Amino acid sequence: MSRLEKFVNEAEIKDLLVRERYYRDSHKWENLRQCYHPDAAKTSINITWYNGDVDGFVTGSEQMAARKSASSSHTVCPVVVTVNGNRAVSESIGTILVRFTYDGGSYDCCSHGLFVSRLERSDDEWKMLSLEVIYDRDSIQSVTPSSNNIGIEVDPKARESYRCLAWVLAQNGFSVDQTLPGTDDPGSAEDLMSRSFKWLKAQ
Repeated sequence: MSRLEKFVNEAEIKDLLVRERYYRDSHKWENLRQCYHPDAAKTSINITWYNGDVDGFVTGSEQMAARKSASSSHTVCPVVVTVNGNRAVSESIGTILVRFTYDGGSYDCCSHGLFVSRLERSDDEWKMLSLEVIYDRDSIQSVTPSSNNIGIEVDPKARESYRCLAWVLAQNGFSVDQTLPGTDDPGSAEDLMSRSFKWLKAQ
């Protein structure tokens, strides 16, 4: 692969990753779906509130947005893209911000992690196959500095890397997997990266 080809591939993939998060946050569901491979059977999204293919993810995201009990936004900064032929693995620093109300107060839950995706070139266009996150840390803060978190009791036994995010999701009726990759369980993060690059090299 020439330097120009490498640059173009990385630029196209990074653009796709940023647009995918934007489309979800702005509720552009058709555009969100188009970021992923057209064959849903080849896709896999495994995050706190969902584990399944892209069609279910888009439907679930739309249903979540319709609840209006909380609003979320994402920032994502693609850092490393490794390309091998028609396959690629991306690593992006990301943040999830959820604003919600509880017991009369307004709060922000902020979650930090590393977003990892597998991608494949389909009809000369890069498409996402997967989305997983290595969760790092999170917090809940009052929107109004003068107030506090009275009444919010996060389970101290929950996973440290995403316990606050899990609490917010649980308040909205979601069951959260406690075995996801996280920096509080280094082996889980290493396993995700190992599987991702094994897939990349298998082409």
